[in-house]
Amino acid sequence: MLAYNDEADKLVGLATAIDRIATLDFEWSAVVSPSFRRQGIGEQLVEELKRNFEQRGAETDLALVPETAEIGQLLLTKHGYSHDFSERTMVGNAEIIPVSNDIKIIPYTEEESAVIKVLVSAFGDTEEEARELIRFNTVTPNRQLMIALMDNEVVGTVSLVDDSDKLWVTGLAVHEKARGRGIATALLNWSKNEAHLLGKSSVYLDVETDNENALSIYSKAGFQTIQHTHFYRKE
Repeated sequence: MLAYNDEADKLVGLATAIDRIATLDFEWSAVVSPSFRRQGIGEQLVEELKRNFEQRGAETDLALVPETAEIGQLLLTKHGYSHDFSERTMVGNAEIIPVSNDIKIIPYTEEESAVIKVLVSAFGDTEEEARELIRFNTVTPNRQLMIALMDNEVVGTVSLVDDSDKLWVTGLAVHEKARGRGIATALLNWSKNEAHLLGKSSVYLDVETDNENALSIYSKAGFQTIQHTHFYRKE
């Protein structure tokens, strides 16, 4: 949605929302030009978003706001949203790095039940949620689902998203029984290799700020934080 100022004849604000995996769970964000703030434009954008969510039968909506956007955080609180969790966006260089010979990383083909077990173990998803995530990552353009094998057993998975000059890593999961064996690091290094082979400069990922174990693994693998984002949910 776009907000224009007729007198100035310019775009002064916008809002965007996405239902990432077609489950009626929307993520959204809005921004208003600094010189046009405190004129009710943000309020109108939020109200129009709410109306559209209702029309679409949204199950939930999650608002994204940068850590530095204090005005946006206050606006969300005013509309009944409260802080749910925070994420860091991290970036690593695309480069060729050796991957452990004990871990084999290949494209997903027909290992649905094994990958479901990994996702349920790693994220606490239900089997149906895991199945939906697999479907989304295997039918959506520019996405690829990979699996990690150790001793011919599926022990981890990761999805790659081809985004212009970037390669995004998402849904990185390792089965609890296989943790501490370098599988997450192998998946990250493989992703860096893949990005380099595709001619990209960087690999990006998002991680919740309270996931200290994942943050430690990503940092040791050469990823650095470039942005903090807060997520607000309607109470």
